[in-house]
Amino acid sequence: MTSDEKAFHKVMAIMFPIRNALMYDIATITQSEWDELVKDLAKREIKEKTYTDGATPRDNYYGRQGVFGLAKNPKGKDIHHEVMRFLEEAGLYLLCHVTSDEFNKVLKDTHPEGHDPCEDARIIAKIPF
Repeated sequence: MTSDEKAFHKVMAIMFPIRNALMYDIATITQSEWDELVKDLAKREIKEKTYTDGATPRDNYYGRQGVFGLAKNPKGKDIHHEVMRFLEEAGLYLLCHVTSDEFNKVLKDTHPEGHDPCEDARIIAKIPF
């Protein structure tokens, strides 16, 4: 396996427990458990902020703490879109940090909406595993 393939698998191993916490285990997850789950995101300052004042749902996004709070108390709202967007973006941004520039180009070239996720991540310095 290449180093990019190994990094990809490690990213998935990080993101799946986060997904499970948000989608299936949210009732029992504590703040300290959440902080442990997202420590690799926090180390790289991925999804630091929540912005929900946009004109359309597409303009809005949740940060690490914001999505946790939303999942803990959705106030009867269907939050599937918000959780999925968080998971997709956080996973892509983490990949941008831990893979080569060549892999990052593949992420850009294959993005379904033509975005450059590594540019969107605003990475100043990569922090590999």
